[in-house]
Amino acid sequence: MKTAVRFARYAGVQLRLLGRDRQLLFWNVGFFVLLLVLFLGPLSGGDASVRVTLAAGLVTTQIMANALFSVGVGLSSARARGVFRRYAITPAPRGLVVGGSIAARVALVSGAAVLQVLIARVMFNVPWTGGLLTILAIIVAGSCVFAGIGFLIAALARAPHVANTATNLVFIPMLALGGTALPASMMPEAWARVHWVLPTAAVFNGLLGAFVGGQTVIDQLSPLAYLVAWAGVTGVAGTYFWNRREA
Repeated sequence: MKTAVRFARYAGVQLRLLGRDRQLLFWNVGFFVLLLVLFLGPLSGGDASVRVTLAAGLVTTQIMANALFSVGVGLSSARARGVFRRYAITPAPRGLVVGGSIAARVALVSGAAVLQVLIARVMFNVPWTGGLLTILAIIVAGSCVFAGIGFLIAALARAPHVANTATNLVFIPMLALGGTALPASMMPEAWARVHWVLPTAAVFNGLLGAFVGGQTVIDQLSPLAYLVAWAGVTGVAGTYFWNRREA
């Protein structure tokens, strides 16, 4: 219990520090809100079904992009600057420090995604037939998945520029094959097989199901379990390689 309290406090401190970074807030929150308003407004042509698909795609893209780059590049840059080495002289365990940093970034990404969903609902009448709880579960699970992948990249990368390149090499294929840029029905058969394996597809299709499919958390148990498995595997792998680098 004491460790959990310390973890929450450290994550809260990190979240406040992230909140002071105006550039980070713009790219994590402001940029995607602007895209949402632009695409769901004039570019949707007033078509309700187009708005729903665009909303699910934009929220998924925001979660993927911000979690990957914030954790992958952010943690790699912090390690290069010696941020985590400074905590070696404090009583704070190394795992708590790194884990709190990741948790703060997950909270920021999830909060930005929730804001997008609220704007889509209030301004553009995007429905929540599956309920807000279902949407929240998908958002948090998706944020954890891509944060886990970002953590693995940060653990393996030897420098921030390497982490940035590796993150782009992960992000672009997931964007192209995840269903947010091109519908799975329009993909070649080989691409479609890859599509269904990616966590991007699980988040995107899960949001669509929660928006207009009437799918509740119970209906989404399988994709949510799949996302949790992705997060668990990447988190464990990231921890292993991070500890090897720090040893």
